[in-house]
Amino acid sequence: MKEEYDSSKLLQTILRHGATEEEAKAVLVEIEKELYEGIKTREIMRLMDKNLERFLKPKPVKRDLRSAIGLMRSKPDFEEYARRLLDAEGYRVITNQVIQGYCVTHEIDGVAFKDGKTFYVETKHHSTKHGFTPFAVTLAAKAKFDDIKHGYNEGLNEYDFDRVIIICNTRLTDHASQYAECVGIEHIGWKAPHNDGIESIATRNNLYPVTILITLTKDEYGKLSDLGIITLNDFINNKKNVPIKDSRLKELVEEVERLVNKN
Repeated sequence: MKEEYDSSKLLQTILRHGATEEEAKAVLVEIEKELYEGIKTREIMRLMDKNLERFLKPKPVKRDLRSAIGLMRSKPDFEEYARRLLDAEGYRVITNQVIQGYCVTHEIDGVAFKDGKTFYVETKHHSTKHGFTPFAVTLAAKAKFDDIKHGYNEGLNEYDFDRVIIICNTRLTDHASQYAECVGIEHIGWKAPHNDGIESIATRNNLYPVTILITLTKDEYGKLSDLGIITLNDFINNKKNVPIKDSRLKELVEEVERLVNKN
């Protein structure tokens, strides 16, 4: 079926390739000089690629990791991402558990096992990358831990926790950090602990969220998230199932493959 040429749609496609509005309009002008009656879409795309090379100034196709993690959905994406980070470091993780404490029932983000120890996992996600995780988070985690531990001692649950692990994409405040160290709470955050923070684990295990793609729109991210696709490798492994228009999907696949191969 023939599709009528639409310059506005083509302009949007050029913009999604990272062109500025000025660059995109210049590319569009050059393409339209070579259009003819009955031209096929693939030929228009070839003309676009040729002129992008002429007019498009080199731009990064990815944003920094810290910003990318901040753009993730807190639930379920960041919680699942935290599980992937722990899994890559040798933990076995069970997510989203409801555990009876001595006083009340607690919903917790995960239970992790490693080296014969059992950990209560608490995740905290912040959209503002330069924020801090406050003292209240560590205080609440310790209170939950104590009640669950008391419940275990009374035979009310099966989890004999050894420690708490708080995983967040920021640092703790000084007050929270001091308290966590005092009561034995482990913290995995941005550059914390040294060489074993979120950024270090993600880099050495090639765990980059799809939100690292600068051209990925909010709507596209929503579609990927709904399918459980949260990392670049997830995308590569599930690209045939993504409900995005073929021409746009091809663009994303090329961007992702460049980043995966580069890393």
